[in-house]
Order: sequence, then structure tokens, then C-alpha cells
Amino acid sequence: MIGDGSPVPLAGTGRLRLDFVHHYNVIEMPNQPGSWKVGTAAYFYALNDSDDREILTYHWHPDGRSPIRFPHLHLGSGAGRLRLDLAAAHCPTGRISIEEFLRLAIVDFRVEPLRQDWADVFAEAQQDFERWRTWS
Repeated sequence: MIGDGSPVPLAGTGRLRLDFVHHYNVIEMPNQPGSWKVGTAAYFYALNDSDDREILTYHWHPDGRSPIRFPHLHLGSGAGRLRLDLAAAHCPTGRISIEEFLRLAIVDFRVEPLRQDWADVFAEAQQDFERWRTWS
């Protein structure tokens, strides 16, 4: 597991916080003895406001206690006034990489990146993610 669920402040004008937990497995590649890859087992990527109210969260937890097994998005009270049914909804999404989530934070929520070449770094990592993923 990476991350402990403790929100981390992000640089930028929005005073946002990142809450990140990523569960993974290290697995040997089939038909390639001695080759290994890291496989995602579950993820929780959240963007919170400065009061730690959830704005949006991407979840995928196929083996958890919840009956919701598909990748989904939650909108929280940090997003503003929501319909009660929307606030409780599990809005289906495709699989979301951490690179896609962080790109959203930088581009749409004006989080300041730590590196000037962040877009190139994310693009390369996204290509690797797409090349080696076992489902999309």
C-alpha cells in the first residue's frame, strides 16, 4: 500500500489537499519467468478542500466490503451544494491512473506542479501504464 489516507496540502491558489491510497501487488509476468510487474489492487484518489471536505474522489476497490466493484467517482460536500442522490452516487468511470488524477488537479484545479516538465513525465508514465495494464 502507498499512502496512509492522511491528506497532504498541495501548492496553488485553491488550498487543496490530496488524499491518496494505492493498494498494489507485485506479480510475475505470465510467460516471462523472472519478469515482474506491479498490479493495482485498489485505489482511492481524493481531492479535498482546505477544511478536508471531499470535492471529488475516484475509487476502485474490487475486493472490499462494498458491493460496488467497478471504478467510480464520488462528489462530496467540498464540491458545493449537491442533490442528495448525487452526493451518495457511485458515478461509473473507467479505470483512472494516478497520472490522470494529478493532471486533473494541475490543469483544472490549478495545483502548482513541483516540476516544469510534469506533463512530459506524466505522459511517459501514462504510456507505460497503458502498455502494461491488464484491463482498461
